[in-house]
Amino acid sequence: MTTTIEPPAKAPAPYEPDPVPAFREAASGTRPIPSGTSPEASGTPVEDEPTGTPEVSRKVKVALGIAAVVGGCVMGAIGFYLSFGNLSKAGHTVFGFSVDDGKFFAIGVDVAIVTCLLLDLFMATIRTSWPLLRFLAHVMTVASVYFNAAAFGSIKDHPDKALSHGLMPVLFVIGVEAGRRILVHQAALPADHDTIPGHRWLLAARPTWRIFKQMKLWDEGYAEAMGRLRERAIFDAWNEYKADLAKAGLEEGSEAALARLPKKLEPFGLTVDEALALPDRMAREELRRQQEAERRARDLELERERAEHQAEKERLAHRKEMASLTADLSATEGVAGAQARGAVAEAEARADAQARAASALSEAVESEEAAEAKKRAAEAKARAVEAEARAAEANAQKMAALAKTETDKAKALEGIHRAAEAEAGAAEAQKRAAEAREAAAQILRRAVEAEDAANFTPRQRRVRIVARMILAKSPEDVTLDEVATAIGVTSGSTASTTKADAVALIEAGYDPARGYDPEAASRTAA
Repeated sequence: MTTTIEPPAKAPAPYEPDPVPAFREAASGTRPIPSGTSPEASGTPVEDEPTGTPEVSRKVKVALGIAAVVGGCVMGAIGFYLSFGNLSKAGHTVFGFSVDDGKFFAIGVDVAIVTCLLLDLFMATIRTSWPLLRFLAHVMTVASVYFNAAAFGSIKDHPDKALSHGLMPVLFVIGVEAGRRILVHQAALPADHDTIPGHRWLLAARPTWRIFKQMKLWDEGYAEAMGRLRERAIFDAWNEYKADLAKAGLEEGSEAALARLPKKLEPFGLTVDEALALPDRMAREELRRQQEAERRARDLELERERAEHQAEKERLAHRKEMASLTADLSATEGVAGAQARGAVAEAEARADAQARAASALSEAVESEEAAEAKKRAAEAKARAVEAEARAAEANAQKMAALAKTETDKAKALEGIHRAAEAEAGAAEAQKRAAEAREAAAQILRRAVEAEDAANFTPRQRRVRIVARMILAKSPEDVTLDEVATAIGVTSGSTASTTKADAVALIEAGYDPARGYDPEAASRTAA
């Protein structure tokens, strides 16, 4: 089993295990036996079985709601009436307001409480909850309690009077908070879903701070952050449990090994059945991750084969086109040569015929006319030779132009083929870059998980951010401005110190790719 936690994949895996929400399934060793008869085969109607706690009737809910609203209004009216009198008197006698200003002071305090609570309810209904309004309302309530308690003297001298005068504002705010909870529950509003309960800060301040930091840094809700923290804690406990089994020499899945699980997972709120079901759940998750990794490997291999096939197809098409062009060029050259040779032979034949005629004429009649005929025959032969030379030269120029055109076309095709090969190489390079980015993201995620597990300070985290930057480039290529931007500081001295600490950490053996951190190891040993 691997020790890394991968994010859930978007595509469904070949094997989809049954969902286990928060491990709420019982570990039963028996399987349900299907019934031999269908529900339609029975002649008696099937009655609805009770599914849990019986539902309260609507009439009871309406009656209780009306009674609560009436009681709340009466309590609020009494509280405001008494608070108005107490605050008016306290504003005049204790806090130095005039008689008229004391009344406005009382109205302002009470109206501020109601306004903040109403604004909080209104913003909850439009799903833009702002916790500051509730906090301000509670602060104003505490101030109102104090003002009411101090209206008739010192609180220490008359604690009973102070308690009685400060009771009504507290009851009013409790009533409004109860109404707010009812509204949030009935309308399924997100008013309280993204806030951390106050009791968690009291019971576990340090882990709660980590949850608060994660919510603000990654813009997550409270339920999502809690779910991830719980999953990570259970996974760490599972790895520790396997290490304990290895040390004790117990076989995983044995009764003695399973008997340790409930106690090991008790701090995380798991029941006995949920703890005993954890090995099966982990095995299903590991199988799903293996299948997902195999599927990605198959897709990558198929993509590589497709790219190679396409490149080979383009190379064969280029070779076929080049061979066709070569054959066409050879045929054209052969035709032109044959035509030139035919023209030369015809011109020679005509010249020979004229020469023979002139010779016969000269032999028959040795006269001036025969000499003139011989001269004309010689001139005709010269003109025929010259015409033949011009025809041969024209054919040669035509063949040269045709050969140049075919060569240019071959070069253009070669350029297109090279461009296609360059595009294929660029696509391959982009794929390798994407794989490198994915590997870098996995290394960064493992480094962040290791830093979370080691509870590093913010300064130690900044040093590791700079160290990863240096490992990606080199110490000389990483400037102080880049360091300051990466760790979110403006001081050059802080950036320089952080870079020096990062170089020292790398020299000490820090390697996020292997998951080695010298300081994390020392903390674990400690």
